[in-house]
Amino acid sequence: WTKVTGTTVQSVDTNSPRPPNKRVSMMGERIRVKGPRISQEGVVTVRETFLPPCMSLVEFFNRDQHLDTSNMFEVDSDCEETLDDEGDDPEDYSCYSWRLMRLMSVIHVQDKILSFLTDIGIIPSDLAGMSPLLACSMKTLDGWAENLLEQLEGAYPEGCPSDLLPPLAPGYSLQQSLAEPNCSPFRQHTQTSLQARMLWHKLATETPITDYLQTKEPEVIGEEPCSHGVRTAFRGTDGVSSFSCYQNRVNMMVVTTLREILEIDVKTCLDRDRGVKEEGNEEGNNSPFVIISNDDNKPRKNHHISEQSSISSDSHVEVFNQLLKRQESGVRCSTAHSELPLYLTGNTDGYVKLWEFGYPHHLAKYGLSGTRGRVTSVRFGPLGAKFGLSDTNGGIGLWHTTVSSLTPYCVLNCHDRATRDFAFLGSASVLASVGSSSNNRNVVIWDTLLPPTECAVKKFQAHEMGAMVCCYSSKRQVLISAGSKGDVCIFDVRQRKLQHMFTAHDSAIRSICLSPDEEQYFTGSSEGDIKSWSFGGSGGDQHSFSFAEGHKSTKLFSNLPGGSLKGVMKLQVDSTNHLVSCGADGEVKIRLISDI
Repeated sequence: WTKVTGTTVQSVDTNSPRPPNKRVSMMGERIRVKGPRISQEGVVTVRETFLPPCMSLVEFFNRDQHLDTSNMFEVDSDCEETLDDEGDDPEDYSCYSWRLMRLMSVIHVQDKILSFLTDIGIIPSDLAGMSPLLACSMKTLDGWAENLLEQLEGAYPEGCPSDLLPPLAPGYSLQQSLAEPNCSPFRQHTQTSLQARMLWHKLATETPITDYLQTKEPEVIGEEPCSHGVRTAFRGTDGVSSFSCYQNRVNMMVVTTLREILEIDVKTCLDRDRGVKEEGNEEGNNSPFVIISNDDNKPRKNHHISEQSSISSDSHVEVFNQLLKRQESGVRCSTAHSELPLYLTGNTDGYVKLWEFGYPHHLAKYGLSGTRGRVTSVRFGPLGAKFGLSDTNGGIGLWHTTVSSLTPYCVLNCHDRATRDFAFLGSASVLASVGSSSNNRNVVIWDTLLPPTECAVKKFQAHEMGAMVCCYSSKRQVLISAGSKGDVCIFDVRQRKLQHMFTAHDSAIRSICLSPDEEQYFTGSSEGDIKSWSFGGSGGDQHSFSFAEGHKSTKLFSNLPGGSLKGVMKLQVDSTNHLVSCGADGEVKIRLISDI
């Protein structure tokens, strides 16, 4: 690496003349300063010489790698080119192993580029404007990955062959076994097999290769899959005000009510095969989750579906696997970090608390100065380095996640009545706020890098009775807002104008979220209905599906401290394409988007 950056070399000169001793005056006293150490040949002088770099970055990364593989792989280099009976042929480039390694190589390059962009603070959605060449390269890699995946699934529709890898050692998982150098599909004692095993070991330890080493089980004809119905992951006695899913571990979820915070494990609920098996067990069902799968719950296009089903009260005593319980009253909203095991909760007292999964006490407590209103929304920035809150006093405060200061670095007075929600528009410095204002300018776009008097970039007059929630689509560059009268507005952020608006529900819309591919979005109303919409351009959005009474509104939790809970309180789509919803009925339900 010093060939690229250059280095400094020290040299010793013993023939220099001896410098005389110096006398200096310090604090009124004369002090003798001795010269350097003298040898028999003369004075020893150390000199530093800078050696300039002799290799460019391109030459450094393209150079041949000389690795010592004597301790990693046991291979006889002088053996004959004979193949064993087991394992793939390293020269058969159409086998499952080589197809998978080509796919993993492309994914490995994508991960490295995205990691580099994250380290230097560049959001992938802004890459097209900052570096069009790199953005084009990323699209090319995406195309290669899709093509390689189609070829892999087309050649092996049944999935990974069962005899691809050697038998696992007792007590070792698949991921632990892949860390061993000799756990590979190339088990021949040849020099060609050695090179293939080195590449396999590199990709197996740095890419999600385990997702493609699962054997697909054959479908059972005549049985209805459980995913067409609804899974109830949580059921409590109080209304659920919010929830958040840990993206790196989708089975970890935090559920908040107006009285407590619960961390639960929904792994069994997400396990489709296990759910079907347990549902069909006539002898008894010991699962802690409620699996609802009947003909009335199957979604039908452009029809309302009732999700009320008859479940005996004595079938399940507990409907969730509780990991941690905190007594915290007045929690109205929550959000989870995209990478770290952290989440935020907003309370009715105007404070936001930062928590860590599995840790019993909060890490920090934030709040706006002065008279604090009830927190209405909390969100992390695109990279998780910043977060913010909105309250009923109309303000928004922004903090740095990695800075210990409890004082917000930016405070915005957005709406004179109340700020209900906000969303970051692809960058942590640009955001949109929705709420209620006396001048009916209920949707505002802000740029926090501008002076305070000019940071309100654009104000829209929309939503007659006020706006409730919003979300941003970076793929389409549009802002979606929903109001208290059930109306939805689509704004073009680039042109800063209203594209179109329509009425989605008969009551107030309390939650909205996007699908992972950003081709559709979901809305939930205070009456408990959940609807799916697909973008339709200038002609209006298309209504796809409806779930009537997904979370039935009840009067039981209408007079609790901190406000009422009505209908659907939050919608979110996790990384496994599951639509998760919670509401005033005290339940958290999960649906698979591909089955909707």
